[in-house]
Amino acid sequence: MRLCVDKNGFRQDFELVGEQVHEINKLTVIASESYEAFAKGLQSEIAATLKDRPQKAEVGYFVGKVVMNEKEEEHRLTEDDAKKLNKLLYKHDVIDENDKITPEGRELIEQNKMPLPEHLEPYRESIGRLLKSVYTGEPFKPEDERQTIMLNTNSNFRKREFQELWEKINLKTIYEVKFDTEKLINDSKIRINAQLNIGDRVYEVKTGELQDGTKEQLQEGSLVKESGRQYLKLKNDLYTNTVYDIVGEIEARTNLTRRTIVAILKSIKEEKFLLLRKNPEEFIAKCSKLINEVKASLIINNIVYHKIEERYDAKTVFTNDKFALRNSDLLRKHIYDYLTSDSKIESDFARALENSTEVVVYAKLPKSFYISTPVANYSPDWAIVFDKDKVRHIYFVAETKGSDSDIDLREIEKLKIHCASEHFKEISGNEVKFEKVSRYDKLLEIVKLK
Repeated sequence: MRLCVDKNGFRQDFELVGEQVHEINKLTVIASESYEAFAKGLQSEIAATLKDRPQKAEVGYFVGKVVMNEKEEEHRLTEDDAKKLNKLLYKHDVIDENDKITPEGRELIEQNKMPLPEHLEPYRESIGRLLKSVYTGEPFKPEDERQTIMLNTNSNFRKREFQELWEKINLKTIYEVKFDTEKLINDSKIRINAQLNIGDRVYEVKTGELQDGTKEQLQEGSLVKESGRQYLKLKNDLYTNTVYDIVGEIEARTNLTRRTIVAILKSIKEEKFLLLRKNPEEFIAKCSKLINEVKASLIINNIVYHKIEERYDAKTVFTNDKFALRNSDLLRKHIYDYLTSDSKIESDFARALENSTEVVVYAKLPKSFYISTPVANYSPDWAIVFDKDKVRHIYFVAETKGSDSDIDLREIEKLKIHCASEHFKEISGNEVKFEKVSRYDKLLEIVKLK
C-alpha cells in the first residue's frame, strides 16, 4: 500500500521514475490507535526495514548467504561464488555498474531466467528470492530461519533441583475469606462518591506527516511531525436503544451478590448514579474497579489459604505450544532455550539469573500455573533454585515489578501478591520464599548469601 507498483508489479522507485514518483506515492493513513503509538510504531517499522533491506546486488551482499536446492540441501555462498555471480549478472545487464538491479534485470529475475554460474544452477530458486529481496525490501531468510519457534523443555527441566522445587510448589489451595458486608457497602459508597467521574464523550483528531531524514532519526522516532490536533464532542446518542443489565455486569466483574451491588448503587449520590446516562459502559467499568479496590483492601487481612490434595500436572503446565522469538539469546539455565517475554524488566532479570553463579536453574512460569484469589487468578513470574552452598534460601518464587514499593501498587495488585505469599506459606512452610522484587540484586538481598 505504501509504494506504487506498475502493471507488472514492479515497485516505482525514485531511481526508475524520477522525482514525480513522490507525489504519486503519497499515502494518507487514518490510524485506529493513538497518534503517539502509531507514529512511534510506524517509524520503528520503517527503521527495521531499512536496517534489513539490501541496497545493491554487490559482492558483499551475497557472501555468507545460505541458499538451498530442491532437496533442501544448504550451500553457503563463498566470496568466490559471490564474485562470479556478480560478474555474470553485470555482463548480462541484470545489474548496472553500480550493482543496482536494472528494469530488464527485474524481468529476468521475475521469470527466473537470470544467468547463473553453472555450479550455482541447483540453487536457482533460492538465489532468485535473494535477488528479489534487493528491490522488494522483503528480507531474505532460508527456510529454517523463521521468526518464531515452538518451545520444548530442555535438560534443565529434568534436573533434580528443578524437580524438587516443582514438587514443593505444584500443590493447589483453596481460600476462605470473611469481611464485613456493611463496611464494604459503606466504603464503596464513599469511594464512588469521591472518585467516580465520567466526562462528555469526546474524540481527538491529530494529524502529522512523516518528514525526510536519516535512519537514526527514524530510530529515535523524531521524523513524524504533528501538524494539528482538535477535540470534538460526540453529539449523537449511542445508547438510545441499548439495554444494559447494570447490576449483572458489575456482579460479573466483582463476584459480589446482586443484593450487595444494589445496596451500593442505592447508597451513592444521585448525581453520581445519573452519570450512567453519559456512558453506561464506562460507568460499569469504573464502578466495578472502585468496588474491587475496596474489596481488596478489606480482604487482605481476612483471607486464609488451605492446602488440598490436588496438584498441577507438569505436562499440562509446561506444554509444548509456547512460542518464542528465535533472535533472543540462547539460555543456559532456563527450562526452555528461549525467553517467551519481551518485557525489558523480565529480560534484564533473566539475564541476571543467567549470569549469576548462585543460580542453578530457573523457569519463567506459564499463565497456566496460577493461584486463585478473590479478585482474579494470579500467576507468579519466576521459579528459581539457588546453589545450596552459596545461599540460605534455596527455593524461590518471584514476581518482578518496576518498583519495590507497595505504595506504587493498586489495591488489587497488593491483594494478589499477598494471596500468593499466603499460598506458598501454606503449601511449603518456609521452604519456598515468595517475594516481589524489581531487580535481581534486590532478590539476592532476601536470599542472603552464606
